[in-house]
Amino acid sequence: MAENLTPDVTIVGNGIVGLATAYALVRAGKTVQVISRDGVDEGTSSGNAAAVAAAEIMPIAEPGLWKKVPGMLIDPLGPLSLSVTHLPQLMPWFYRFLRACRPHNYAKGVAALAALMDGALDDHRAMLDHINGKQLLGGDGALFVYRSHAARDKAAHEWKLRQAHGIDVFPLERDGILQHEPALGPAAHCGYFTPRWATYRDPKELLRTLGGWLRDAGVTFTKAEVIGIVQEVGQVRALKCADGRDIAVQSLIIAAGAWSGRLSKQLGEQYPVEADRGYNTTLPNPGIDLKSYVTFSEDSFVAAPLSIGLRIGGAVEMAGLARAPNYQRSKALLALARRYLPDLNVAGGTEWMGYRPGSPDSIPVISRSARAANVIYAFGHGHLGLTLSVTTGKIVAQMIGDQDSGFDMTPYRIGRFD
Repeated sequence: MAENLTPDVTIVGNGIVGLATAYALVRAGKTVQVISRDGVDEGTSSGNAAAVAAAEIMPIAEPGLWKKVPGMLIDPLGPLSLSVTHLPQLMPWFYRFLRACRPHNYAKGVAALAALMDGALDDHRAMLDHINGKQLLGGDGALFVYRSHAARDKAAHEWKLRQAHGIDVFPLERDGILQHEPALGPAAHCGYFTPRWATYRDPKELLRTLGGWLRDAGVTFTKAEVIGIVQEVGQVRALKCADGRDIAVQSLIIAAGAWSGRLSKQLGEQYPVEADRGYNTTLPNPGIDLKSYVTFSEDSFVAAPLSIGLRIGGAVEMAGLARAPNYQRSKALLALARRYLPDLNVAGGTEWMGYRPGSPDSIPVISRSARAANVIYAFGHGHLGLTLSVTTGKIVAQMIGDQDSGFDMTPYRIGRFD
């Protein structure tokens, strides 16, 4: 590609973070190319739980969590699973995760996530309005249910934190649960409702709609697997692809999800991003009707009502990028769901596994490279990739244009664990 034909910005990764970043850059007047080995509706973003979870301001790494980990691991199909063979590679990440659990680090994490979440829902709505996609997003809030008052009381600090950051929350007893969702059985004893939440009708439909808008706006999509970086005089000049091509770049955004660490490492920036494997099953004829997104707090799974059915998902499996999926985890989630939703029809479901790009502190990387002046990173969002995608894209576009984003970017820098 001749230098004068090279787009202003090249994005590696066509998941929702990459596409939302491309959208923001187009809006800022930049020419853009997006490179990925998959199509826009084939990666992890196509099968997620569809939530714009703007009330989720608590990092996973919370004080005292390490005490619960052994109990979680006892059940091989429980909410957390570690592959023994992957454990040596996981240890650097896990060490930083334990450090993030310290109270002062947790407080910093809450502040960093809350700052990004403050405008996240509005950012999604503004983008959808511009691409004529308002119909893709529902706005029926989220219901968090507990099996007992004792369990809800243990989580009271989380709800107080949400309220302290201006998030509306409403405690519910059993009768209130039934008013919201009559399909929930007696196991859903009490809970909370928050309106600061929205659910996409179908994440794949969002990707196709946004991808189509970007193509119409002149964005170039290139199907290629990036395996190397050509760097000269403190800048990236080209990307080396598995098929032998070199693709020239001017400015580069690395938004490749769980694979981003492989590219940052080639620039000498070894960020500990881990593939947090999540599972779900989409039931086309669930036999029940849910209006709201439901989180089953004690059992760490969700039910998301989509246009294509009811999606039951959850689990955290730390097993790397190469291991085959263990769909017994999807089946275990369905068994849990039937405890709360006794009339649920689990026949004919489609099982799925995807890779969440997990940072040890649950805080994404939105950062300029310290090794290459024309590189910006946008990855590590974990289970909040969809939620924070549009806000991340807006910040990245402002960084490309040397504009002030209004955020203190210190918590999101790539070198924070050095």
